[in-house]
Amino acid sequence: SDNGEDGSKAIDGNESTNWITQWRPQSLKHPHYIAVDLGENINLRGFTYTPRRGNINGTIKGYNFLISDDGKEWHLIIEDEFDNIKNNPVKQEVLFDSNKKARYIKLIALSEINDNPWASAAEIGVITQ
Repeated sequence: SDNGEDGSKAIDGNESTNWITQWRPQSLKHPHYIAVDLGENINLRGFTYTPRRGNINGTIKGYNFLISDDGKEWHLIIEDEFDNIKNNPVKQEVLFDSNKKARYIKLIALSEINDNPWASAAEIGVITQ
């Protein structure tokens, strides 16, 4: 995104690099999303979301999490909020009700902790075990 930071930074295994949606010259409103191709169908138990460190601007509050086999047809798995993430901006682990198999994941940010219009992440990952 223009003047944001690349989505690949949310899956580079480095918590000091960040994905941030465009915030200048103007911020686009929610929802924002990041989609990831896992490369093959994987058994998924859940996902992780790590807010960026130091600057919690953009920390996701409300979200949808979706999966797909082909990157075109998406299935909503969870619609929820990260509880207390504003006061405790640490890695969030969200488990599904049952295991899912998917090649693609999508995290849609519906709101931000301070009602700002942007979204960010240090890391987004999957829980497989």
